[in-house]
Amino acid sequence: MSISILGGHAKGHALLVPKGTLIRPTSVMLRRRFFDAYQDMSGLTFVDLCAGTGAMGLEALSRGANKVYLNEFHPKVYQLLKKNVSSMTKDLGHSLGSVESSKGSCLDFIKGHKEQLDKTDTFIFFDPPYEDHKLYKDVLKELHDFDQAKIIIETDKQKGIKEEEITELNYKIKKSYRQGTSYIYIAE
Repeated sequence: MSISILGGHAKGHALLVPKGTLIRPTSVMLRRRFFDAYQDMSGLTFVDLCAGTGAMGLEALSRGANKVYLNEFHPKVYQLLKKNVSSMTKDLGHSLGSVESSKGSCLDFIKGHKEQLDKTDTFIFFDPPYEDHKLYKDVLKELHDFDQAKIIIETDKQKGIKEEEITELNYKIKKSYRQGTSYIYIAE
């Protein structure tokens, strides 16, 4: 199974997806809704904290992001992520910004990159397993100290963290995109 980049320099480029239930990539329609609103990522930094296939970060790279960070915790998924990065940069590296992938916890990544990422030109996308409410809360608490970066949260109305829980962590939802029961929230 594969999914494709929707727009930009790498439009149509196929990304590998692992078999089974190791990950749940952001749906094509939800990804399209978000990137229709942010078509030109030129000069921006995009961080995908639970990168999985890398679809969100690589889509941002295809649309002109200057720097993309992809962080994944699961070792098998990380190997697939590296293949997707390698394939895309091999085919289109001359027309793309830079991409850095890492394997580890979201919290460690955030703590190790705070000074580099807390800037107005940074989007931080966070899409953990929907059921992991503790991870949602821990990461959102850590990101709360970021004053300038845009925080983007994907969740599910039935299984994931609720909008009220996000606002209870002192975030304001500035915009939302919906596909079925899945949401992407832009928060600050």
